[in-house]
Amino acid sequence: MKKLNLNPQVFQEAQGGDFSLQDIIAGLLNMLALAERSVFLKEHPSDKANGFYTRKLASGSMNLEISIPRTRKGGFRPFFLPEKWSRHSPQDFSALVESMLISSKSIESARRGLMELGLPVSEEYLKAVVDEFIELLEVTNSSPISPDMFAVLMDAKWVKVKVKGSVREYTVYTAIGISFDGKKEVLACIHYEGRESLEHWRDFLRKLVSRGLRRVSIVVHDDFSGLAGMTKSFFPRADVQLCTVHMLRNASKHLCKDSFRRFKMVFRSIKSADEKLASDLFEDLVEIAKEAPDFAERLERNREHLLAFVKYPQEIRSVVSSTNVVESYNRKIEDARLMSGGYFNSEENLKMRLGMVIRELMVGKWRRPNWTIRSVSHLLWDIFRNKFENEGKEG
Repeated sequence: MKKLNLNPQVFQEAQGGDFSLQDIIAGLLNMLALAERSVFLKEHPSDKANGFYTRKLASGSMNLEISIPRTRKGGFRPFFLPEKWSRHSPQDFSALVESMLISSKSIESARRGLMELGLPVSEEYLKAVVDEFIELLEVTNSSPISPDMFAVLMDAKWVKVKVKGSVREYTVYTAIGISFDGKKEVLACIHYEGRESLEHWRDFLRKLVSRGLRRVSIVVHDDFSGLAGMTKSFFPRADVQLCTVHMLRNASKHLCKDSFRRFKMVFRSIKSADEKLASDLFEDLVEIAKEAPDFAERLERNREHLLAFVKYPQEIRSVVSSTNVVESYNRKIEDARLMSGGYFNSEENLKMRLGMVIRELMVGKWRRPNWTIRSVSHLLWDIFRNKFENEGKEG
């Protein structure tokens, strides 16, 4: 084998021109790699040379472009190249780690999957990612809340969680706030063991108040028995709106096809009517619903809470007439439950995934305000001031 002269001066003269130190170093590495491949092929006679590929290699402040010789079987790697993955920091794998956590049934299965890939992601780093999402959830549930809020939308989501070897029922209670400039945020997302109950709702609402929430224009939730009255006890001046989507679903169950069609047409008119006309049209709704007396009686009893949304500008009535905003949040929880195999493998897994949902919305679709709400912000502030202008002067 011909001996290579690696003296930089000789190398520069051999190339017949002026070269920078960066060019010289790159050329030397090219020659070293070629020499190393020759040795490798002698030791592996079944393998063959297979051209070159270009690779950039950082060295201090220099970025060297090198032609790396390769072999047909791909087993050759020059000694000066960094170990596989080592040119990346663990943070470069954060997106991959998060995707593994999302798609895995449990945190433990995500850990095994990452180890099998051979990535330089330690168990400590994986735990740090998990802890980061859990901490986000805990901060969400403990941070001070702005005392004044345009709207608060609430809903409960039933889930299953594996605890100490048995699968148990839990309920996740969520409140989403909408500010006067249209910004949405998760105010609280707390899970309690057992099915939805007024006792849990009372504790949930008490925690919102203890963190600073005082004056709300409108609170929106479904018709869970007793919840409207309890909401009023915590926010006596707030309008309480029951979800009209749930009302329509109930109407479809209780009414015949033709009656339900007429029911929907009348309600469509209510959505764009002023308060007086909406109240008159509601009488027509009740009349149609008399086909199912119990349903009609419930409509009449909830009249105030089913028509609260008509006090607000038409542009934003769709936002405050249903729990769609918080239900879209719950659908993400449902997706996480299904991804986990039908139940959350542990409370830690549940907390982590709730934190993931919150972070996804914070940096995603909720990063910017709702411009429709923002466009009528001055009207919403007027409603708010009129509602609370005498607060503290009465009694």
